[in-house]
Amino acid sequence: MPDVHGDHVVNQQTTVREMSEVMVSQGRQLLLLRLAKHVLISIILSASLLWVSWWLVSSEPIKDPKYLDRIEGGKLSRFLRVDGKYGLIIMYQAMPVLVIAILSLGVVELRKKIGRFLDCDNQRKMKMGNVNPSEEVVRPTFSTYPLLARLGWWNPFGVLTVAEVLMIVGILLLVLYSFGRLVHLDFKTIEERYRADPVGQTLRAPILRKLDTAAEHLGRAAIIPFALLWIPVSRGSPILRLLNIPFEHAVKYHIWLATFTLVLLTGHSVSYIIYYCRLDTAYKIFDWVTERERCSLVAGFIAWISGLLMWSTSLSYFRRRWYEMFFGIHHLYIVFFLFWMYHAFWTIHFFILPILLFVIDRLLRMVQSRRSVDVLSAKVLKSGAIQLYFPIDPQEIQAYHALSSWYLRFPSLSRTMKLQWHFFSVTSAPSDETMQLSIIIKPLGKWTCALQRRLLMAAGARSNQPRKCPFSFKAGVEGPYGDETDFYVRYNTVVLIGGGIGVTPLLAILSDVLHRTRATQMNASQTRSIHLYHCIRKVEELCVLNSVNPNDICPEYEKLGLRICVSVYVTNSSSTTGCKDREIDLKTANYLSAKNDRNETERTEDENCISAVTIHANRSVNSPVETISTVGPKGKYSWVAATMLASIAGFYISWGLSNVYIVKNIRNNFPTNYNRAHIVIGCIIFGTFLLGGPVVMLWWLMGKRLSVSSPSPNLRKVNIATASPLETQAQEYYCATETDIDQESSEQQCLPWNGKLHIGDRPVWSDIFDSLEKEYNGQNIGVLVSGSESMQADVASECQKHTKVLGASSLSNVFHYHSVSFEL
Repeated sequence: MPDVHGDHVVNQQTTVREMSEVMVSQGRQLLLLRLAKHVLISIILSASLLWVSWWLVSSEPIKDPKYLDRIEGGKLSRFLRVDGKYGLIIMYQAMPVLVIAILSLGVVELRKKIGRFLDCDNQRKMKMGNVNPSEEVVRPTFSTYPLLARLGWWNPFGVLTVAEVLMIVGILLLVLYSFGRLVHLDFKTIEERYRADPVGQTLRAPILRKLDTAAEHLGRAAIIPFALLWIPVSRGSPILRLLNIPFEHAVKYHIWLATFTLVLLTGHSVSYIIYYCRLDTAYKIFDWVTERERCSLVAGFIAWISGLLMWSTSLSYFRRRWYEMFFGIHHLYIVFFLFWMYHAFWTIHFFILPILLFVIDRLLRMVQSRRSVDVLSAKVLKSGAIQLYFPIDPQEIQAYHALSSWYLRFPSLSRTMKLQWHFFSVTSAPSDETMQLSIIIKPLGKWTCALQRRLLMAAGARSNQPRKCPFSFKAGVEGPYGDETDFYVRYNTVVLIGGGIGVTPLLAILSDVLHRTRATQMNASQTRSIHLYHCIRKVEELCVLNSVNPNDICPEYEKLGLRICVSVYVTNSSSTTGCKDREIDLKTANYLSAKNDRNETERTEDENCISAVTIHANRSVNSPVETISTVGPKGKYSWVAATMLASIAGFYISWGLSNVYIVKNIRNNFPTNYNRAHIVIGCIIFGTFLLGGPVVMLWWLMGKRLSVSSPSPNLRKVNIATASPLETQAQEYYCATETDIDQESSEQQCLPWNGKLHIGDRPVWSDIFDSLEKEYNGQNIGVLVSGSESMQADVASECQKHTKVLGASSLSNVFHYHSVSFEL
């Protein structure tokens, strides 16, 4: 009789041995990946120090009288102008930026591969029963500890973490040291010359020369923030991805750097205006003449005025009220850059690489946004918010995260709004099997209100029969942007705080954690407890929170060890007049029934109340679904790097050839700053579009071929589900509307979340954080805030108050502050 038990033991031992061998092999691969990542980071740090060293130790370029003779001496030096000051600038300023940008893509890709290895390792340990929770180090970090958390006239920056304060102080010190050092050296030279020959100079002459020198070095110091401000404005910047800074947060850094640049340029311009007025030569300010590499004064004046105009219209007060005007005037950056080169062309090497990276980013965004993406369905919620569903290509899933944000454009919305792009966060998770992207929009501005009106027009007939939509169910979609690290899963306890429509990115986090819980049975996911605090004005806004149902994603999440506690605060108690209780259990709350007890006057005011409707774009079963393009700034790193290298190489090759064959004779036929600036613009266009463009086109063709050859089964399901039995006519879009009566009635019975509904109250953050402090001991608690500036400041202040930097015990908690609010 065969020994079945012995064979089973042998097979089990063999399986364990094979899995151990796999773990050892993959452990070696993981070690190599980490080693490669650290090597790349070391090279990036070295390149950064090389860039900074120029401003710390270099002096003003020496005015060599034989400089032009050396340029005429051979074509090699004229090709890239690598002699004298230009060679030093290329070596210390241009090349480090290129190295940092290319290697940053490699670091980002290595991080993703290391993360996938760690996930696989956790799953194997789960199968073998060797999952042991690692001891986490409970301590604050530079990037999550709010150092400045109070708003006021003395703090124009808002909430600042330690890392942000260090960044601001570092840039200020770099600029001030560079400016002060050169001014000190030049002032010393002026004084020595005056003491050597006091008779030949008047008392005023040294003062004016010092004013001239200080004004010149103010303009030179402005180069530092001007070169840096192009990095955060590039939406898919590899440097931002290296630093884990989402684009929507980096915009504020762009604003700070631009403001600093204009402060320095204002000092530079005003000082020279005073200087020329004291010399009785104010007419030179409006002189267009420029010889060799001398400055055109009026060009600098125009650049300064255009910069001030852009800055003034980008202020929050102006931008929120007249966005279209802000958007149009901000394109004066092209005028600013062009007239800067007219004014001081010799500075081009300091910032040409950041500008090239910005232009390459614009090229990739332009290609991605050219595709018209199908809107699978649109839902107008009870509160008036709009929920849109877009199909996602399986190739796009790797770049898509729960905290991703996307730009949307509806070309057929209206003639005046067809070019407008607006930024929105998602409420869906990349692990959702439906392969759909969900975005909820609150109608606040002209564009969002126009979109809501068009959708309500489509639903006006209240009929299930297909009818022609008032605008095409096609949209331009650009992205994803936002955080790529999914940092919230590192915390055992997560506190989510959202105000109004700001809850949407928090819903995506909830959805992602629920999907992870279902997929890994809570063994590979670290998050165990989630507290959600949602502040709304009216009770109707609860429909946004209920757009994500945890029971549909993971019905047994509580049994699997995940705890979700929701606290909703309805600040306007008049919306629930019929409800006498101030605190209601969400599971048993019949919150909509309170509206039935209103008086006749309140009914009259609510005659225009919106009923929830869903609008489907009907198409035939065999019609293809147009998904979001995978070509973009955050696409596959190899293609992005190839596009960068081709574009930058094309620029320098074309510029070198223009120096040899257009700038022929330096002394007798030297082009002005105007002609040379036009040559640079032509070289940027040539390098980016004629050399980088074919790489992008090849990328697009290969991605399209791959998507056609292997379409996703989930996309086919979506296509069938949204199809109508009626054939659609060519080039026409029809919509079928349905009123979500069943959904509304189910919401009236109960809500899907565990927690409390507080009516007429506002959250007292000090009490909330005190209770969290008592409930948990010795944990890193992640606090994610999406709301107004005052809400962010209040929460950041509590995180600062309840996190002990010095004298912390083993039972002390650390509240890590994360803002997920838009800074746009």
